[in-house]
Amino acid sequence: MSQKDSILLTLIQIAVGVFITLIGCLIYYFVFNKLIWQIFINDRITHGFWVGLLLLISISLSYGLIIVCVTEGTRHVGRHFGYNIPFKPVCSGAFLGAPAIVGLLALRNVPWEIFGTQNIILTIILPIFKTIAFLLSLPIRVWLLLGLPVLMLYVLAIPIGAILGYRLSDIDNIEVNAQET
Repeated sequence: MSQKDSILLTLIQIAVGVFITLIGCLIYYFVFNKLIWQIFINDRITHGFWVGLLLLISISLSYGLIIVCVTEGTRHVGRHFGYNIPFKPVCSGAFLGAPAIVGLLALRNVPWEIFGTQNIILTIILPIFKTIAFLLSLPIRVWLLLGLPVLMLYVLAIPIGAILGYRLSDIDNIEVNAQET
């Protein structure tokens, strides 16, 4: 596949993934938030455990459905371009996309002073960790400096994670190892 087709494939996969993610978020908002939480449950359940359990169930269902739909959308676009993309690496990448954004957002506000400087090893290693954390969170810092909404990071993270999941996986070695055993 030429580089032009590869770039076009990636951009279409991101666009399809963003569209599916936005549709999934809207369905979550209307079904779980508006219908179940406000109409059916309303003020009937006020205990923290049950509210937390129902919230966990609703978020897990919607996130799982979004992940599977984005995975299938990514695979469908790949089949249109002549690629047979395996399900597992795409799904794994899509699943880890949003937690990666959470981790990168958390790197912006690490309280480095809690580590102290009494130890000579920490005095040497801590500046290295600070620099690595700053470099890893630099795209997020630029994103927020431009005033772009953080929610769009989550919407973009799922399809980009899906693409990275199958592009960075070592599928050939897995198939060879399975055949050798």
